[in-house]
Amino acid sequence: MGLWQRMFGSSADEPNFVRVAVARNQPESELLLMLLKDAEIPACFGRTRGFDVPDMLAAGPRDILVPAHFELDARAVLQPVLDDLSEDE
Repeated sequence: MGLWQRMFGSSADEPNFVRVAVARNQPESELLLMLLKDAEIPACFGRTRGFDVPDMLAAGPRDILVPAHFELDARAVLQPVLDDLSEDE
């Protein structure tokens, strides 16, 4: 059973997922997922390659993934928030 079926219970073909953002840690990734959920855009996150260290727990970057056909909508929803986060650095 694929990720799409586990998350959304659909038996349709699994879409291609694309990365629309990178969160700095798990709490930030959950915030971005909630914004996408409010916009009715299905999304998930996973650890960025090279940072899959169990000892890090909630630390480390996360990729925010959406089905390819939602990419532009997801970027439009997340861009204002990502701009604010980059100003904090």
